[in-house]
Amino acid sequence: MLKKISNVSSTLIVNSYEGFYFPDNKPNIVLEEKILKKYSSQKLTNIARSISKTIKTEILHESKHRFKPFGDSSSLLLQADLGLYNSASLHLKESHITFHTYIEDILDNFLVVRLEFHISSCSESNVFESLDDIISTNNKDKVFPNLFTVDYLKRGSKYGENSNIIINESFDIFDINIDSNYDIFSNEVSQHTKSSLLLLNEEAMFDKYQSENSFMSSEMIVALRKFLLKSFAEEYQIAGSVDVGSV
Repeated sequence: MLKKISNVSSTLIVNSYEGFYFPDNKPNIVLEEKILKKYSSQKLTNIARSISKTIKTEILHESKHRFKPFGDSSSLLLQADLGLYNSASLHLKESHITFHTYIEDILDNFLVVRLEFHISSCSESNVFESLDDIISTNNKDKVFPNLFTVDYLKRGSKYGENSNIIINESFDIFDINIDSNYDIFSNEVSQHTKSSLLLLNEEAMFDKYQSENSFMSSEMIVALRKFLLKSFAEEYQIAGSVDVGSV
């Protein structure tokens, strides 16, 4: 008979969006190579492996797939690092890390890359800490999105000495240090179901593109910011509370 079984799982779904500018509505080979390098399967797999260490899990299996003309997918099957836990406590639910890349070309003069990480863990670590492995404004081994969303789900219950004692533990995005260049907007359905949107502030977005594309106009940067806000403003009720920028 098992002395104690933990069936609690924490899931973090991270979607990041980064726009790549090209002039005259003509994407070129140089831009495509830049995107493929910045979002290479190897780079994203390394991020996934770092996440596994951060949330204290062991990788049991890896699989990868590349789609034409663009898109990478990978899945890592995990188990909790049982060496860190009491031998009488087993984690029965499957844990995994997956990522997928997608490309959107509806906005004139931009290709928008969406990267989705799906992190499900039965360890007791704070899954929000994995954001530090994915997002950075100054580390080229990570991604630097214009906007990203974070959805958190916790399922299952942790009990005390008996079934009448439920330990309500939950994590939050404010538990970690978020780069000050991002403005945070949050929705909380319950203690165990939360979502947040993080938008690169106006000054940081202008600095990002003017350093990468000295020929890119302010109007184009504002157009991208408007597009991103239009895509998410309704859900987070921020349509009238964020300045898209002035030109």
